[in-house]
Amino acid sequence: MKTIFKAFFLLIFVACDPKPMPPQAGLTITPSSGTIKTIFDLDASLTVDPDGLQQLLESRWDFDGDGTFDTEFEKGLISAVQYKSAGHFNPLVEVRDAQGLTSTATATIEVNDISTFIDSRNGKKYPMVRFGKLWWMAQNLDYGKLIGPEQNQTNNGIAEKYRYPGDDPDSLYGGLYQWGEAMGYSPTEGVQGICPAGWHLPTESDWKNLMSFFEDPLEPRPSPYFISGCKYVPDQWVQHNNYFASGAIFKLLKSTGGTGFDAIMVGYRNPDGIFGYQDYYFTGTTASFWTSSIDGIYAIRNRFYVTEDNQGEVFSFADNKQFAFSIRCVKNAQ
Repeated sequence: MKTIFKAFFLLIFVACDPKPMPPQAGLTITPSSGTIKTIFDLDASLTVDPDGLQQLLESRWDFDGDGTFDTEFEKGLISAVQYKSAGHFNPLVEVRDAQGLTSTATATIEVNDISTFIDSRNGKKYPMVRFGKLWWMAQNLDYGKLIGPEQNQTNNGIAEKYRYPGDDPDSLYGGLYQWGEAMGYSPTEGVQGICPAGWHLPTESDWKNLMSFFEDPLEPRPSPYFISGCKYVPDQWVQHNNYFASGAIFKLLKSTGGTGFDAIMVGYRNPDGIFGYQDYYFTGTTASFWTSSIDGIYAIRNRFYVTEDNQGEVFSFADNKQFAFSIRCVKNAQ
């Protein structure tokens, strides 16, 4: 009788003791494509542990997807990788729970080389970088006859530019252009304008496409201070030494950001002919880039704003066409 009771008790105990379940790995990559200069952020934090012990999960990574793990198991579910060559890669993460059960997840990354092209009009060579299907100039356009800031650029058949004063030994500042000059005095969105043949002045949609590679879809978009328009993202979780702090779009796209876009803070020319390096209500340095899109009597620009302690944002909003800003051209679709 005792033997039967013990067997019955053991059966109940085993039946009530739930069997551990393996984690359900998930993986997201930001951005999903880039260049050999891009640092890709690998995030498996969406992994679910059915046993409720999320904080004990460990991960290891096979960055190339070649079947050999490049790291050992460590606490945490976030990593990063930079590839030395172009191609398609399938990084894989293996997640292990407290019971030693594992699961894997993988995703695809497209990595492009940093390429160059030559503007046949003046022989200047530009780097270019690809995000998704679009190739962007990775340096400010520098084309046209240099004129003084006291003059307005006019529709005289001669491409004209301003040069922001300062130490520019590598000639990275490029030119500053009023909107009409940048557009070639055409009202058409996406026009070639002052860009080389086969390229166009980016539309607002082109810029949003670029930003979409880096923004966090779960991050709210509050109204940006006193300015109407689109605030692309505030700081998010990305953490790398070359970003100096938690990352955001402006940190990824500026000259130390590792994406290859390499925006530098070159300032602008005011409609009154005075150069400036700060923007409206904000301290720090700034760079702005014209789009070929308009909002009523104003034109849309994208403005980078960076403080001395490396805080900042990217805004898209309408502004006076008499300002002179930088230009990044986009290659026409093939």
